[in-house]
Amino acid sequence: MKRASIVLLVGFILLALAGAAFAVEMSGEVTAVDAGKGTLSLKSGNLVSGYDCEIGSLLKAVKVGDTVTVDYKNEGGKKVVTKISPMKKKPPVGC
Repeated sequence: MKRASIVLLVGFILLALAGAAFAVEMSGEVTAVDAGKGTLSLKSGNLVSGYDCEIGSLLKAVKVGDTVTVDYKNEGGKKVVTKISPMKKKPPVGC
């Protein structure tokens, strides 16, 4: 019984660590930035998501209204941004 518990515990830990290792990407309009707290909010369609930044300096060039793509990972129930890339603005349609 003790051995089965240890195997289950090790399996759970490996599964949790594997999930945290995968980076995810999200694009949208910046709705809030707090460089002091290292937080960022993005709106994509009807979805608004909040993120923590791994490095506060990632937010220096980001402002509300920008359209960006963020790479993030899930750590302890939080979305932690590892990279922010500006998206090119689409040219106006028709003239």
